[in-house]
This record gives sequence, C-alpha cells and structure tokens, in this order.
Amino acid sequence: MPDIVLNYHYKFEIDITPGTGVPTFAELAKGFSDLAESLNEVLYQASHFGDGGWGSTEVTGGQMVMTLTGVRVVGDPAQDYIFSDDVRYNFGSARKTTLRVSRDGVPLVDWPVTLANINQSGGAANQPAAVSVTFHGNGAPQALAGIYLEPLTVVSVPGTDSGNTAIYVNPIIEVSHSYKYKTGANVDLPQYDEVLTTGWTSWNGTANIAAATGHQIVIAEVETATNKVKKAGKAIVTSAS
Repeated sequence: MPDIVLNYHYKFEIDITPGTGVPTFAELAKGFSDLAESLNEVLYQASHFGDGGWGSTEVTGGQMVMTLTGVRVVGDPAQDYIFSDDVRYNFGSARKTTLRVSRDGVPLVDWPVTLANINQSGGAANQPAAVSVTFHGNGAPQALAGIYLEPLTVVSVPGTDSGNTAIYVNPIIEVSHSYKYKTGANVDLPQYDEVLTTGWTSWNGTANIAAATGHQIVIAEVETATNKVKKAGKAIVTSAS
C-alpha cells in the first residue's frame, strides 16, 4: 500500500549566520506547528483563432512562498534569529538567508529566501505568544540530490562467535554497488563521493564482523567501480560474548 506523505517527514532549516561565508543551519522545529506553502504560479491564458473558443494555459513563472505559524520559544536558535531585533527591525539584506529542505534525512534543496511578515503577537494572559513568519523564495532552488549521502539504517546484533557482530542494513543494496565498513571507538561518516580505500574494509553484506561491543561501526555503500560512497549509516556495536 502506498504511504501518505506526513508533514513531519520534512525538515526545514535556515542559515542563522548569513553573510559570514560559513553557514550555520538551525532547524525550524520548536514552536512551529503549521505550514502553508504555495508556488504563486504566473499563468498565461489565451484562446487563439482556430481553437473553436477553447482556451489554453501556460505556466510562465512563479515564486515559492511558505508561511510557518506557532508559538514563541526563547532559546531556540532558529526562532531567536528570526525574531531578533537585528532581523525583525531591519530590511534589505538583514532579511535574506537560505532555507534548506530535507525529507527523511535526505537534503533536497537549498533556497535563497527573504523573511517577511515577521509577527510576534499578543494573546490571552495564560497563553503563549503567537508567532508567524513568511519565507519568500528568491529565484530557483539549488537541488541537493546527489550532493549528500543517503542514509542507511544499520543494526548490530551479537554474531555467531565471540567478539563478532552480525550487521543488518536497510534499504537493500543497489546493483553495481558494494559495502565497505570501518569500526572503532569513534567513527565519522564519510563525505558524499569520498573514495573509500585506506582504512575501510570490504564486506559482502552477510558475514559477521569482528568488532568490540560499545564501539561504533559505519557501513558505507559505494560504487564498486570507483569506491565512491553514495550511502552510509552508523550503529553502536553489540558483539557476542
């Protein structure tokens, strides 16, 4: 049965240090509870000679507009940036930043945006302060598919022999791909398209792996021909005693 798309599968982040050259993305989560989005499409509609009175439509442009509403949460980095005096009471470049959209952990797009209609309103004495902000897209987004690692779900359980772990990975590996792994007290995920050779061990997807309980293990899915990583995931090791 097809799955429905739930809003909480999406993650929205904004750069809270725009203009510094080093973006700092903070999640738009705490306090925000409702989302409204539109592409505000521009339509060209016409009826031409020979169409017998029937019209046609072309979409000639548009602009992404997204409004978030909720309540004020002081101490949340994203909200503190949006509702700060430096942003709320200034215009021009002070209102411009970048919005990042992800779904199920996979970044989809980065979108230059302008923050508009920043409101922190009142309400009843025993209710939280209502807030809202609208993001206006500036031009087209930058597609991020193929730039970031797709996540793998990695599960470690005791293996058949002492000191070994059995590893299960989801989703199923793609054709022309293979696995590499690294284990240790602390192991970082690789970067997308990083070539995994030195320090990484090939794995057939089924064999037990020698690893210490409590250590980390990273399973990476690479292009077999190039050893370039496309997907990866991490788990805490549980080995047989």
